[in-house]
Amino acid sequence: MPRTAGPVRNWYDFSSLAAKCRHYRGYAVYLGRLGYMDLINGIAFGRGVEAVLMDIATEEPVFLAIVERRARFFLELCERALQAAKGGVDILFMGDDYGTQNGLLMHPDTWRKLFKPRTKAMIDLAHRYDCAVIHHSCGSTRAIMDDFIEIGLDCLQTIQPRAAGMDPADLKAVYGDRLCFHGAIDVQGGLQHGTPVEIRAMVRQRIETMRPGGGTICAPSHNIQPDTPLENVLAMYEAIHECRAESEQTN
Repeated sequence: MPRTAGPVRNWYDFSSLAAKCRHYRGYAVYLGRLGYMDLINGIAFGRGVEAVLMDIATEEPVFLAIVERRARFFLELCERALQAAKGGVDILFMGDDYGTQNGLLMHPDTWRKLFKPRTKAMIDLAHRYDCAVIHHSCGSTRAIMDDFIEIGLDCLQTIQPRAAGMDPADLKAVYGDRLCFHGAIDVQGGLQHGTPVEIRAMVRQRIETMRPGGGTICAPSHNIQPDTPLENVLAMYEAIHECRAESEQTN
């Protein structure tokens, strides 16, 4: 099939990617964002959230057709970008929101039927180009954590400690030798309402809990919210840098 016949067609210019990757050699270069491939939110922008939730429950054929088309688009987009980058990309960053505050958005078997194969296809693609994969999902994804590991996910972002089953210490104990975790600094009240001293203590506690053996990226559990005091934001990042410096001195 000619390139122009695929879903990506010739809408993107990939010619500068290899040079850009070389320019940032020494950094972790990633391809993607939360919207790659984002089959739930991305389609809800067109069909509406309520309609998409009903689509998932009923396996609406129109929704499934859009899912297939969107998945094919992002698979081709990422493969063409990775080819053009000539080995310069280190991480593929993708996303889809499968969780709520209290549990998975759907029954785990529904996720396994509709979304697991397509998530695996993206992960397999990235691994063929020696890229690690970070997958974003809001809320609680504890019910499919073993599935993420089974299909080869390298890192789960974001870890919301107040969501059901997402306690960072527990996740580390159960899955920490098989999955990297990104997040864990609470933005659902903790970062907003603590004092800078309390924020520093929270950051240190998270790092001390999750650092052993590696496999953690300490960061806010989601976007820093607009009601967060600046001094708390600074305290968080200062504590992260201090812990890193102490670790480097020890090693």
